Amino acid sequence: MNKVLCIEGYAARLYIERGQLVAVTGFPGEMQQIRFSRGRCEIDRILVRARAGTVSIDAFDWCARMGITLSFIASDSTLTNCLIADLPHDGPLKRAQAVTAITDDAVPLARMLLKSKLAACTEAITRDFAALSIGNRTARASAVAAISECSKGLDKDETLTQFLTREGYAAKEYWDLLTGTALPWPDWCLKRIPPHWAFISPRDSGGRNRVRDARDPFNGLLNWCYTLLEVETRIACASVGLDPDLGLLHVDDRLRESLVFDLLEPLRCDVDVAVFQFIKQRGLRPHMFIELRDGIVRLDPDLARDIAHHLMPRLRSKALHVANEYAKQLRRVKVPYRLVRAERKTIDGARRVESLSNCRYCQQQLPRRGLQFCDRQCYLSYSVEIARPIDKAQAKLAEMRAAGLSPGHGGEAAKKRGAKIAESNRRRSLGLPPAKTRARKAEQMRATAPDL
Repeated sequence: MNKVLCIEGYAARLYIERGQLVAVTGFPGEMQQIRFSRGRCEIDRILVRARAGTVSIDAFDWCARMGITLSFIASDSTLTNCLIADLPHDGPLKRAQAVTAITDDAVPLARMLLKSKLAACTEAITRDFAALSIGNRTARASAVAAISECSKGLDKDETLTQFLTREGYAAKEYWDLLTGTALPWPDWCLKRIPPHWAFISPRDSGGRNRVRDARDPFNGLLNWCYTLLEVETRIACASVGLDPDLGLLHVDDRLRESLVFDLLEPLRCDVDVAVFQFIKQRGLRPHMFIELRDGIVRLDPDLARDIAHHLMPRLRSKALHVANEYAKQLRRVKVPYRLVRAERKTIDGARRVESLSNCRYCQQQLPRRGLQFCDRQCYLSYSVEIARPIDKAQAKLAEMRAAGLSPGHGGEAAKKRGAKIAESNRRRSLGLPPAKTRARKAEQMRATAPDL
């Protein structure tokens, strides 16, 4: 069963009946009622794209207790609201996140995000665009060289304006390569669709001066898929304890969760590739899109549902990985507490601070003495990739067996096993019923217990 549920229609409902979650979705003549039980509920994402309907309070409570995220999405694919089940909070992490934006620690964090995005762009062009026949070899090589040059220039940049200038130039090279690529329409469809639907249009070709108001199918698909990515990134932020409002690259805005848009930047290329793979596999048909009177394109509900089922499971681990890496860097930030009286450090204490060790896996400096790893992830990676205790134990066991010294036979193991077998044989020879066997065992335990 798919883990994503899309609710559509003008009479959509989400309510509880006899302890079950009931979802009513669809349009008149095709209404569908779906029920979910607590013990067999496999969905963890509900996307509400309905233009009208109701959601009951007990349905909100049911979803919160089951860890299901409710996302309300408008017709233009903008995320209206995202209700996530309450997760453990991390006050020190959020405090470090708030302080970082006004300290020198913001520069390496912003550089890390942009470098990840540009690396994803070059990887997509080199690996995926060639397989999807996007651009020719010369154009792809030129775009990769230009984006790589932007990535190298980030090492010298120190301000937000410089960072965004590099990112804008790299984005232009990326979209210049995409623009003009033919979409997989059948020949009979080319006579029924507008001419500009047959190719990928520039990303800034939206109506009403808004990118969200796409006038072609591919950008309409990207709007919907970027919203799905926003939902997954929002959930990833809550999972690791980050505040979604406190971003770096996207400045603070009353109506925007800035950090969410910061963290989803490295994943946009993955979405672009996944969308092109999806439409190349499925093909495009005119009934998949709805053209409004002003030329703005919207997705058919069936297409929106299918691509959500295809894309969202692929984005979860990637979004969580980006959020974890960001939180890992934030935990290294030292936050000054003005209202806490700082203790004077002795000379020995100062020496101890200077002699902090490095993580045994990633080799980054640890925040305090006595630690060997940054976090559990580094410990597990070290155990699997470097320490390899299971392989060493198996090699030692093979060596002992070759020498006739297997720990499972002979020695103390044989004595213990022999004593257990002898005791079991004595109990069987007596032929006592279970009750008398338990009484005899209790008497033996009392006899051997030390006097208090």
